[in-house]
Amino acid sequence: MVTKIQKGTLDFIKSYLRKNSYSPTQEEMAKHFRRSLSSINERLQKLEERGEIRLNKNRHRGIEIPEAVSMVQVPLLGTITAGQPMTLFEAPTETIAVPAARIPQSGDVYALRVQGESMIEENINDGDIILVKPQSVAENGQKVVALIDNSETTIKKFYNERGQIRLQPANKTMAPIIIKKGEREFAIRGVFVDVIRNESATTPTTFKTNYQVVPRKFGALPLNKIICGDAVEIMKKFPDNSVDIVVTSPPYDGIRDYKGFSFDLHAAGKEIYRILKEGGVAVMVIQDQTKNFGKSLTSFKTIVDWCDNVGFKLFETVIYRKYGAEGAWWSKRFRVDHEYMPIFLKGDRPQYFNKEHLKIPSKHGGKTLTGGGTRLTNGIRINTRPIKINPMKCRGTIWEYMTAGDGSRLKHQHPATFPNQLPYDFIQCFCPSGGVVLDPFVGSGTTAVAAKNLGRKYIGIDIAKEYCGIAEKRMKLETNSQRLS
Repeated sequence: MVTKIQKGTLDFIKSYLRKNSYSPTQEEMAKHFRRSLSSINERLQKLEERGEIRLNKNRHRGIEIPEAVSMVQVPLLGTITAGQPMTLFEAPTETIAVPAARIPQSGDVYALRVQGESMIEENINDGDIILVKPQSVAENGQKVVALIDNSETTIKKFYNERGQIRLQPANKTMAPIIIKKGEREFAIRGVFVDVIRNESATTPTTFKTNYQVVPRKFGALPLNKIICGDAVEIMKKFPDNSVDIVVTSPPYDGIRDYKGFSFDLHAAGKEIYRILKEGGVAVMVIQDQTKNFGKSLTSFKTIVDWCDNVGFKLFETVIYRKYGAEGAWWSKRFRVDHEYMPIFLKGDRPQYFNKEHLKIPSKHGGKTLTGGGTRLTNGIRINTRPIKINPMKCRGTIWEYMTAGDGSRLKHQHPATFPNQLPYDFIQCFCPSGGVVLDPFVGSGTTAVAAKNLGRKYIGIDIAKEYCGIAEKRMKLETNSQRLS
């Protein structure tokens, strides 16, 4: 039975959800009830044990209220082997009813009935039904639906090894299927999502449908659009090697309230890497949350992850020095007047690099001065000599921007913006004329505005409808449509 205190906590959560469309944080609940975080956490754990709430630990606002189980109709394409490959499954003639909670957020999924025992060590048994997300790529170790020689299908664990593809069964008594590159045709038709057991109590009901299952890829990039939706899922529909530059600031560390949404930086990095052209760059504006006098290190962890695990090189880390309102933390820590701007590079070198617009006046420009002796890295010393100073010099790695009064009131309806000039500088430096600029967390639209005004093509994505609306308005009010190529 729910206690009076637990009921009061549950009523507050439900009321907050109705009012805001997202759940309260534990800090907000502690403030409301005037209790410690540990006390609030204990209440939430009890409510979860009783099935009154679900706690999604991967989300900043991760308190969920379970609802009556809703069912989704998923196309059943036929039977797939969990043994030796079998004939390609036919177009669907029926669907199954599956609990909505078992469907990925994208909703793009199909079902197959399993035949055989090669995946029993992954708890996929003969007669089970698997749910599959259509996609053509996979990571090593993932369970995939594989198409061999354009005629046979099987489900196995996927490994891309030097010179070959290994399809590994999850059954120690069975040998892997080895496909030498160039000798046989091979394609991935989807990645395993979930399994529905072959039990009479849970066997789904089937019924007729006209549904055709195809991976919902864009035929071409959706250029010059602001798209409302999940950035990772939308980027998955983009063609490989199709974007020239990404300039973005992700909603990191829960520092700002982004309408209750959260995201996966690693997954975003993987998709950004895939869709960038060879020599393309991704620029991220990011800082670290301070909690209990310690930094979260999100910026550094992301740099290491994107370089070690995603495939990027770190071209450079530029420091964005802010000139805005005075900080309010002098009594307990230093004022934070900078953010990091790591520049990630795909490939050996940038496809385009022009820093002329980034140059700044030299202090002694045009003069001929006697230069001091210089010691090279190999230890050789160059003697003193006359040096003619160029009028302009290369900007360094500290870029200064004014933030106070920067931009329109419309822009500042978003909780976290960056300076208008910032994307102009990066786009002109790294994106060729007519290139494609992407901001997967477009927010108020600053990157898209800069891209259009510079004659580049743009794509902006945001999961919050309100922010997409702000970006759309700015595209109409703050851009010169004549300059878009």
